[in-house]
Amino acid sequence: MAELYDEFQRDGFTILAVNIQESKDVVENYVKKENVRFPVLLDRDGNIAGKYGVRFQPDHFLINKQGELIGRAPGAKNWFSKEIRNLIRSLLSPE
Repeated sequence: MAELYDEFQRDGFTILAVNIQESKDVVENYVKKENVRFPVLLDRDGNIAGKYGVRFQPDHFLINKQGELIGRAPGAKNWFSKEIRNLIRSLLSPE
């Protein structure tokens, strides 16, 4: 995901990670250790995960420029595959 973020962030693409029910210290240590370059938000009580129906971790949501949920992909993925990169390019292209 970091490579995807690095490739497309200048085109308006962003990634927001949401950590569920871990402490701020645990998350900060992980972010530093793994050199996570995109924002990581905290859902300490699991309310946001509940509202989105998260049952798997990781769970991924694609949201367009208008803020609409346009896709969901539960489980681990190869986010730097050719297919995913082409999808991101198409979502970022002007309409």
